[in-house]
Amino acid sequence: MIHTAKKNVSLSFILFLFAFLSFTTVKSYAGLDNPEVPEEETEEVTFRFPNEDLVRFFDTNKELSTITKSIQEKMAEAAMAHNLTLERFSQIANANKIGALQGGAFTDAEVEAFVALGPEVSNIQREQQQLIQEKLKEMGFTPQSYQDILTEYRTNQDLQAHVVDLLRERRKQEILEERRRAAEEKAAEEANN
Repeated sequence: MIHTAKKNVSLSFILFLFAFLSFTTVKSYAGLDNPEVPEEETEEVTFRFPNEDLVRFFDTNKELSTITKSIQEKMAEAAMAHNLTLERFSQIANANKIGALQGGAFTDAEVEAFVALGPEVSNIQREQQQLIQEKLKEMGFTPQSYQDILTEYRTNQDLQAHVVDLLRERRKQEILEERRRAAEEKAAEEANN
């Protein structure tokens, strides 16, 4: 029965899922809604990714976070239906991976629930993989091109600051466009009166 669980549970994907969930979207929104925030003078740094790709990366990451949150909720519901939490399921999966299910750390009921939950988790993971691949394609990324930017973004503070600057500039342009449209609508309304 435990051997079946090894086949049914993609542990590497579970670990990827939890690592992915721990990645948060760009949190530095300071000044994005206020285009009058003074920008610091900085030295021009060149990045290997075009600005358009970096902005799409940010937007894609927001979309993927929404997908991941929804899938995580599905997994939590499935786990709860088997009287487990995702954390406990992960602990059992890790113990199963190294062959340490016996030894008293887990009850027989937990191991049985883990084995029963494994196929459900695998199905949910396949669904998530499909949704992520579809979203990446829709946003113009391959899994590798997205991963390349993600890897560099996580480790390069200059790139993080640059993305925030790009988002700030985009927001500034959106606000200016909103103001222009409002002025046009007001002028058209006044012309009709």
